Amino acid sequence: MSTLSRSSRANAFDGLAGAFKALADEAGVLVHALLNPNKIIGEVEQMRALQADANRIEAIDPVRAAVLRRRAAYIGVR
Repeated sequence: MSTLSRSSRANAFDGLAGAFKALADEAGVLVHALLNPNKIIGEVEQMRALQADANRIEAIDPVRAAVLRRRAAYIGVR
Protein backbone atom coordinates (compact mmCIF):
# COMPACT_ATOMS: atom_id res chain seq x y z
CA MET A 1 0.00 0.00 0.00
CA SER A 2 2.75 2.47 0.83
CA THR A 3 4.38 1.87 -2.58
CA LEU A 4 1.11 2.72 -4.28
CA SER A 5 0.73 5.79 -2.09
CA ARG A 6 4.25 7.01 -2.92
CA SER A 7 3.62 6.34 -6.59
CA SER A 8 0.39 8.32 -6.49
CA ARG A 9 2.10 11.25 -4.79
CA ALA A 10 4.91 11.16 -7.37
CA ASN A 11 2.40 11.14 -10.22
CA ALA A 12 0.48 14.01 -8.66
CA PHE A 13 3.69 16.00 -8.20
CA ASP A 14 4.75 15.30 -11.79
CA GLY A 15 1.34 16.48 -13.00
CA LEU A 16 1.54 19.62 -10.92
CA ALA A 17 5.10 20.31 -12.07
CA GLY A 18 3.99 19.85 -15.68
CA ALA A 19 1.12 22.27 -15.19
CA PHE A 20 3.42 24.91 -13.68
CA LYS A 21 5.88 24.45 -16.56
CA ALA A 22 3.08 24.90 -19.10
CA LEU A 23 1.90 28.02 -17.26
CA ALA A 24 5.44 29.42 -17.20
CA ASP A 25 5.86 28.70 -20.92
CA GLU A 26 2.60 30.48 -21.73
CA ALA A 27 3.57 33.44 -19.57
CA GLY A 28 6.89 33.63 -21.39
CA VAL A 29 5.16 33.70 -24.76
CA LEU A 30 2.80 36.41 -23.53
CA VAL A 31 5.64 38.58 -22.24
CA HIS A 32 7.53 38.13 -25.50
CA ALA A 33 4.43 39.15 -27.48
CA LEU A 34 3.88 42.21 -25.31
CA LEU A 35 7.49 43.29 -25.70
CA ASN A 36 7.53 42.68 -29.48
CA PRO A 37 4.06 43.61 -30.79
CA ASN A 38 5.27 44.45 -34.30
CA LYS A 39 5.82 40.78 -35.10
CA ILE A 40 2.25 39.89 -34.15
CA ILE A 41 0.85 42.92 -35.95
CA GLY A 42 2.76 41.90 -39.09
CA GLU A 43 1.44 38.35 -38.88
CA VAL A 44 -2.14 39.57 -38.46
CA GLU A 45 -1.78 41.92 -41.43
CA GLN A 46 -0.36 39.09 -43.54
CA MET A 47 -3.19 36.76 -42.51
CA ARG A 48 -5.78 39.44 -43.30
CA ALA A 49 -4.29 40.06 -46.75
CA LEU A 50 -4.37 36.34 -47.56
CA GLN A 51 -7.99 36.11 -46.38
CA ALA A 52 -8.95 39.14 -48.48
CA ASP A 53 -7.29 37.61 -51.56
CA ALA A 54 -9.09 34.31 -50.90
CA ASN A 55 -12.44 36.09 -50.63
CA ARG A 56 -11.77 38.00 -53.83
CA ILE A 57 -10.98 34.90 -55.93
CA GLU A 58 -13.40 32.43 -54.28
CA ALA A 59 -15.88 32.45 -57.17
CA ILE A 60 -13.19 32.23 -59.87
CA ASP A 61 -10.76 29.75 -58.28
CA PRO A 62 -12.07 28.04 -55.13
CA VAL A 63 -9.07 25.69 -54.93
CA ARG A 64 -6.60 28.58 -54.87
CA ALA A 65 -8.80 30.39 -52.33
CA ALA A 66 -8.65 27.33 -50.07
CA VAL A 67 -4.85 27.27 -50.39
CA LEU A 68 -4.65 30.93 -49.39
CA ARG A 69 -6.87 30.30 -46.37
CA ARG A 70 -4.68 27.37 -45.28
CA ARG A 71 -1.59 29.59 -45.57
CA ALA A 72 -3.34 32.27 -43.49
CA ALA A 73 -4.25 29.71 -40.83
CA TYR A 74 -0.70 28.36 -40.72
CA ILE A 75 0.77 31.80 -39.99
CA GLY A 76 -0.96 31.88 -36.62
CA VAL A 77 0.39 28.52 -35.44
CA ARG A 78 4.05 28.65 -36.29
